[in-house]
Amino acid sequence: MAKDLLAYREAERRIEQARRSHAIELDLANIRLTELPEEIANLTQLQVLYLSGNKLQYLPDAIANLAQLQVLYLHNNQITLLPGALGSLTQLQYLDLSDNQITLLPDAIGSLTQLQYLDLSDNQITLLPDAIGNLTQLQKLYLSENELTLLPDAIGNLTQLQKLYLRNDKLTELPDAIANLTQLQIFDLRYNQITLLPDAIGNLTQLQVFYLIDNKLTLLPDAIGNLTELQELYLIDNKLALLPDAIGNLTGLQKLYLSENELTLLPDRIASLTQLQGLYLGSNQLTELPDGLGKLAELGGLWLQNNRLTDLPASLGGPPKLKELRLDNNPLNPDLAAAYEQGTKAVLKYLRAKAEETVELYEAKLILVGEGGTGKSSLLAALRGDAWIDDRETTHGVEIKQVAVAKPDASRKKITLNAWDFGGQKVYRPTHQLFFSAPAVYLAVWNSRDGQQQGALEEWLTAVKHRTPEAKVLVVATHGRERQQHIDRQYLRELFGSDMLLDFLQIDSKPDPATGKPTGIEELKVKIAEVAAALPEMGREVPGKWQRAREALRAKEQAYISYQQALDLCSDYGLTEYQAELFLKISHVLGHLIHYDQDSILQNYVILKPDWLAKAISFVLEDPETCKSNGLVTLERLGYLWNNPDKKEEERYPPELHPIFLRLMERFDISYKVVFDAQKPSNTSLIAQLVPGERPSLPDWGEVPQPGDSEQVRICKIVDAQGDPATAEGIFYQLIVRLHKYSLGRDNYPDSRHWQRGLMLDNGYNGRALLEHVNTNIRITVRAAYPDYFLSVLTEEVKWLIDNFWQGLNCEIMVPCIAPCGKNKPGYGQFELEMLVDSKREGIDRVRCNIPGCKKWQNVNELLNKIAKSDRDLKETLASLQKEMAREFAAGKLRDQNLIELNTEQKAIASRTEELVESFAKAFNDEAKDGPRYFTFKPVDPGFLDKPKWMSVKFRLTLWCEHSRLPLPALNLDDPDLGVYEFEKPSAWLAKTAPYLKTATSVLGLSLPFIGFPFVSPVGKLIFDEEKLELAQQTLDFAKESSEVAKAITEATEVMTEDDAPNWGGDRAIRAEGAMLRELHALLGEKDPQSKFGGLVRVQNRRREFLWVHKRFVDLY
Repeated sequence: MAKDLLAYREAERRIEQARRSHAIELDLANIRLTELPEEIANLTQLQVLYLSGNKLQYLPDAIANLAQLQVLYLHNNQITLLPGALGSLTQLQYLDLSDNQITLLPDAIGSLTQLQYLDLSDNQITLLPDAIGNLTQLQKLYLSENELTLLPDAIGNLTQLQKLYLRNDKLTELPDAIANLTQLQIFDLRYNQITLLPDAIGNLTQLQVFYLIDNKLTLLPDAIGNLTELQELYLIDNKLALLPDAIGNLTGLQKLYLSENELTLLPDRIASLTQLQGLYLGSNQLTELPDGLGKLAELGGLWLQNNRLTDLPASLGGPPKLKELRLDNNPLNPDLAAAYEQGTKAVLKYLRAKAEETVELYEAKLILVGEGGTGKSSLLAALRGDAWIDDRETTHGVEIKQVAVAKPDASRKKITLNAWDFGGQKVYRPTHQLFFSAPAVYLAVWNSRDGQQQGALEEWLTAVKHRTPEAKVLVVATHGRERQQHIDRQYLRELFGSDMLLDFLQIDSKPDPATGKPTGIEELKVKIAEVAAALPEMGREVPGKWQRAREALRAKEQAYISYQQALDLCSDYGLTEYQAELFLKISHVLGHLIHYDQDSILQNYVILKPDWLAKAISFVLEDPETCKSNGLVTLERLGYLWNNPDKKEEERYPPELHPIFLRLMERFDISYKVVFDAQKPSNTSLIAQLVPGERPSLPDWGEVPQPGDSEQVRICKIVDAQGDPATAEGIFYQLIVRLHKYSLGRDNYPDSRHWQRGLMLDNGYNGRALLEHVNTNIRITVRAAYPDYFLSVLTEEVKWLIDNFWQGLNCEIMVPCIAPCGKNKPGYGQFELEMLVDSKREGIDRVRCNIPGCKKWQNVNELLNKIAKSDRDLKETLASLQKEMAREFAAGKLRDQNLIELNTEQKAIASRTEELVESFAKAFNDEAKDGPRYFTFKPVDPGFLDKPKWMSVKFRLTLWCEHSRLPLPALNLDDPDLGVYEFEKPSAWLAKTAPYLKTATSVLGLSLPFIGFPFVSPVGKLIFDEEKLELAQQTLDFAKESSEVAKAITEATEVMTEDDAPNWGGDRAIRAEGAMLRELHALLGEKDPQSKFGGLVRVQNRRREFLWVHKRFVDLY
């Protein structure tokens, strides 16, 4: 490499200066030096030499003259060989040669007998010389990121070694000589290929931290039990199928990482790890856990995601410090799954209730589906033993009654089936499918007299499979004593699978004149009992008190009771108030009753009979007048439908219930209130299922986007488990309701644009969107200055609905092709979005269309239509906009004009900001179950950074509302200290939590000009009035302050030592920040023991995600 003369001369100058001053330290780092001047030999007094960050390829022999050198930094050069002269530096104690290109160490390395620290990481070393064994004073040895395949026996001579790092080499085994490293405290073997640990490992009795992540270990030796000083053991991503009992000897262990292995069970001796604080067992094959886990009194976190657990031992409710429990992606029984949806506290309370007393629950749903007039209601009556009724009335909505069968074994235990008899009329289908759930036995009923039944039966079976792919179905032919038509059983089995279609049976519910009994009913009951008994949830243990309370509620004749009556009943059965609240929440999730605890209209009512509600809804869906008005229905009309004097008494509902019914229809995505005059209360609702079928005219939607806007398109491709196109029946009705806040007619209903297979939406500066059903898919087009954000909101909404309501379907997000297209039809070809994102991540610029006759290559960036702006650009533009708004305030212009109109760039920035805040929130959805995500903090003394070696500092933490995204002082003008906490913490704490604090403070602070204003107009203007001006000024001040604090956090943590700073790497970054958020929750718990969180209220949005919002916004959820 050519000599860099400027760098060389600078080095000569510094060397000469050091010679003259007799300096013992010389800094030649980061000056682009390619060759070390020979004059270095003159510095015989030198003790510390910095040469890092240069382009040195070799060291001159003159280095041998530095006989007094104790510290030598050569990190980040291009050195390939070390000279033998290095061995002359016999006083050297610290040598950093990391990040070079060294392939071989000279034997001369063995002469450095005073060396205590040697860093050779990130080189290309394939073999260590035996001379390495001479470094008997060595305490820290770094050999990570090399090509080592084995260690020499001489490694055993390093008896003073305390830290040994061998991360990401190619080791397959360890030598027995490792046994001599008895002073070793940290041993890092991550990312190697070790298949077996030698018994010699048991001699490392001082070991405190042992990293074995991503090796090929299939078992651990019993000798592992000798490591009694071990505090952290990392075994992630190996092939361990079991743990030795000796693991129980590690009584000092605080963290045990066993994720991504093949464990099917844990040894009982795991209960001996009494100091364990964190146990990581995610992504294994565990089916059960030992009761002994409940004895781990120090346990604070238990990670069990991605296993095969259906239940947890009740003893897990015992550890007093357990604050975090992860159970995602396990086949949890319904009760535990419902508790987990409410968060860790709810699960622990549920387990404690089980610990008091459990009973086995033999109960499931029996769901009858089929066309109207097939005899489902008569069949249900026969199963119950009820008397036959000629000309039985058609079922409106759904009816629920109990059927009892006996478990088909020696116990003959009673199985209670809650039978749901669904009305078969097509108008009911979208509503009924909301009630399909497990555990259940399905009866698909068809009329054997009718030769046109097979097609309808197929539709019903398809609906069941799409909603609950694990469903167990018996196909039942009614009217079996009359002339019969046959269906193609083999075809149906091939179509739906024998795992779903368990049997075909034939019955006649009408009593046989000869015997006085219906035909085939007893045989059907036996079959139902067999199927029900085999359900994995059957016989599960539930809290005894809870089950008795549930049975008492079910036994009540009333269709509804007050919330207080429900609490009193629970109290009668021994439940505390908190247990009763949790019991009612879980019962609501399970569908045993209906209670919305945060809804101001519904919170005082507990609906005990869901069929009572379904019948009331059916009267609206069947109403000719409502159908004629395309789904618009007034409160007066609803009052008539629900209290029609011409109907039977049991089908009339008193006026005080009508607001409850209306609110429940809104909760079930059936309707929403429309607005004709924003200044007047609305008395009209829209039943989305009844909107017109014809597509209306679409305003401001020409062939091309408006000036300044760009267009993006996504296709939500809906397919079944086999990848074939499938229909999510009724999804557009739900979308119309769920997205009505974006409706063009949200302030004036006639401006709305929606129909049976589409709708148009507007989200202010975030753009205008068109959603259309195209065949079985949903095409979403967004036009905006920055369409990415609104497009992601809408695609995620569709995908969430598919994932949660149609579990047998998949929603693949596709990107249509663009010009040039080989078929001359841009948009005809489609690319999977996930594949495009992965391609971009891997640096792949082009992908090829696989449509026959095309095969054109398309540019990935152009397909994604990404706006090339960095986060830095975003922050700079936001800061500029904040300053502009501040100037407008100072000049008094806002008081004159009352608005700021956003230009195209500012609209794009506003959308990107909203996208940034949304992605921040999503990253911590799990943590939101147990506490707020949005808060910022600042030091009480802003000059703390000027104090050298500061040890602790007082901070002020401010909570934010997650709906308005405003700091609580801006919402609590009468009590600005509410939700503000002060605390003192050491510098190490700041270093640990800095990543989360910095992200939260900067993201929320910078977003305030847009996100913080709940008064942004649909056309992209920031609107102000006298009432809002003070709030706007406060938020701008807070934004400026937050930006400064985020910068201060960065500066504070940059000066932390390596040992203080957090080391979160790779794909675990989000989990790491989640852990920091949980630490902040713990801090809030100390300052706010009652978890009042400044008056924030925990609510759930339509996706059942938790948010913490100010009390004034609770009714919006």
